[in-house]
This record gives sequence, structure tokens and C-alpha cells, in this order.
Amino acid sequence: MHGNCVLFVDTLDRAFDIEVKGFKQRNVDTPNNEIVIKGPHEAFVENIRTNTSLIRRIVNNENLIIENLEIGKITKTKCAVCYIQNITNSDLVNEVKYRLNNLDVDSLLSGGELEQLVVDSNVLGIPQVLSTERPDKATKYLLNGRVVVLVNGTPYGIIMPSILMDFLTSPEDTNLKTSFANFLRCLRVLSVFITLLLPGLYVAITSFHQEILPTSLLNSILASRENVPFPIILEILLMEVSFELIREAGLRVPSPIGPTIRNSWSLSFRSSSC
Repeated sequence: MHGNCVLFVDTLDRAFDIEVKGFKQRNVDTPNNEIVIKGPHEAFVENIRTNTSLIRRIVNNENLIIENLEIGKITKTKCAVCYIQNITNSDLVNEVKYRLNNLDVDSLLSGGELEQLVVDSNVLGIPQVLSTERPDKATKYLLNGRVVVLVNGTPYGIIMPSILMDFLTSPEDTNLKTSFANFLRCLRVLSVFITLLLPGLYVAITSFHQEILPTSLLNSILASRENVPFPIILEILLMEVSFELIREAGLRVPSPIGPTIRNSWSLSFRSSSC
């Protein structure tokens, strides 16, 4: 009834259930979000069997364990827990399987839903798992002792657990020289601090610690703000909201008019800032 093939062999008292179902699916394509110059150009697809074969092709070792399970009382979504037996900590594997097997949900439609169900709740919203669309990146973390969970219907692999440096690395770092890869990582760390602290530093210096700025720069800032009716803190908040609106417009608006709207918003935002 499920489209499988049953093989009977003479003199054997049991049969073999072989999965031979065929259906239309997307072919393996290049990654869209994690693009590299030097490195493989393959990405996960929605079919879980294709995804496990991509990992198995890279790690051709008997210690690579892929355990299948179903989540969801109604959908019975197929999931695969991947780990390397002699590298991954057994306590980590047991914890991942315990959280997956004890999910009391009716349906599971994507890997994003699974991430929200298995992670611990925290007030700051710090990510505890990492998702990737690259089989080579998932394999790299498998060799580092992590657990990768694949969900049928999702072209992403979920890496458990994740640390801070996982979000500051690129799949291309392993294909570059060590000195240049470390330079890029330091540059990403610096970018994180600039992104987090620059708006607050700008408000603090221009509003409360103006003596830090050179006189010429301070006069230029004051002259540019003479005709602005809003305080600096409100201007910073409007800037942050404008950036989010531009990002959402680029993602959600249909592609024929999305770039046009995004460019027009960028030009109007630049002119208002000037």
C-alpha cells in the first residue's frame, strides 16, 4: 500500500521490504544563501533520502550512523539523526534523541518548527542550533562531534548544538590559507561589535560626551542637525526600522518589483539622512 517492493527468497522464512517509490523532486542545485568561491557547489534538497546520500557520499565510513524516526501524530514527518559513532559524545546523541522522541505534536512541516521545539527557552533569544544548506558544512560539524538532524521536506540540516564561533565562520574558511581565514574571522568579530555598539556609541557621544569629538567634526554634526526636528535617539530608531523594512521588501515583495522598491527606498533613505 505504500508503493514498496516485497522480495521473497526461496528457503527463507522472511521477506525483504524494499523502498522503490519514485516521485517528482527537485534536483541537487547550488546553494542560494551560503555561496562560496572555492568549495563544493551542492545543496540539500527537500527529499531526506537525497540529503542522507549526500552526507554518506562525503563520509564513506561505517561509523557514520543515520537513525530514522517519525515526528507528528498526523503528518508522521520523517527525520534522520546523523552522527559519527566513535567521535560524537554518546550523552549528546542520547539528549538529541530524547528531545525528538518526546515531542508531543500533531504535525511537523519544516526544520524551523523543529528548532523551536527542541531548544531551551531563553529570554535573550540566543540561537542554540545552527542550520545549513551545505552538505560539506554539515559533514564538517559531524567530524567535530556534533549531531545533524535532517527533516523531510526541508532543504536544511540542523546542527546541534551551536556555539558563538559557529556563526562567525564561513564554509570557505577551510579552503583558504590559515592566516587569511583567521583575518576574515577577526574581521567578522569586529563587524559584530560595530553592529551592536555603534548606534549606542553615536547617541552617547553626540548627546552626552561631545568633548570626545574633534571640534571640526562636532561642528559638522551640529550643522547637519540644525533642521532636523527629531532627537538623535528617535533618528537612530527610525534608521533601524528603515533597514528592516528594506530587508523585508527585498524578501517578501515579488521579484519583478522587489528590486525597484528596495532601490527607491534606499535612495530616499540616503537623501533623508543627508
